[in-house]
Amino acid sequence: AMKPEPSWQGYWKHPGDAGVETRLAWTLPAGVRAGELGYPVPGQLLLAGLMQYVYEADYAQFVELTIPAGLAAGTKLPVKVAVDWLECTNEVCVPARADLALTLTVGDGRVDPARQTQFDGWRARLPRPLGAEAHFARVGDTVRIAVPLPAAAGVDKPYFYPLTADAIDYAAPQTVTRSGDTLIVE
Repeated sequence: AMKPEPSWQGYWKHPGDAGVETRLAWTLPAGVRAGELGYPVPGQLLLAGLMQYVYEADYAQFVELTIPAGLAAGTKLPVKVAVDWLECTNEVCVPARADLALTLTVGDGRVDPARQTQFDGWRARLPRPLGAEAHFARVGDTVRIAVPLPAAAGVDKPYFYPLTADAIDYAAPQTVTRSGDTLIVE
C-alpha cells in the first residue's frame, strides 16, 4: 500500500495534465508472470488550470502474479520489483523509488480472515467493468459519453477518467445527466 504524507499525492495510471504513472521492473522466478498494475479510482486535483488524477490518501495498487501449475505446497518463490513513482505537493514533485523483495510460499489457498478483509477493502476501490458497452459521440467541441448504468444503481459524484492521452480537455467541466439506465457524461 502507498501512504502519501499529508499534502502529498501520487498519480493514477493516466495522470491527467501532469504527473507520471507508477512503473514496475520485475525479477521473477522461472514461469512466474506479473500482470498489469491495477489502480484504484483516483480523485481530481485542479491546480493552475491543470487537471491531475491523484491519490491524496492511502491507496493500494494490485498486480496479479500467475504461477506455474503443479508447484508443490511449500515451494518458495522469491519476487523482486523495482518501483518508480512520482510524489508531489502543490509546489514540488519528487521522483521516488523502492526496491522491494518478498519470498512467497505456495500454499493451500486458505487466507487469514483479517488479511482477506484488508485486501477486500482495497479491491473495493478498484474500478469494475461495465456490464455493456459505452458509446460516445463528438458534437463540435463537446464529447458525449453514454455509460450503461441501471437507474437503480446509485452513483455519487460520477466523473469520467480518460485513459487515452489527449482524448479530452481534462480540466473542462463535466456534466452528468441520466436517461433511464444510461448516464450521459458531457
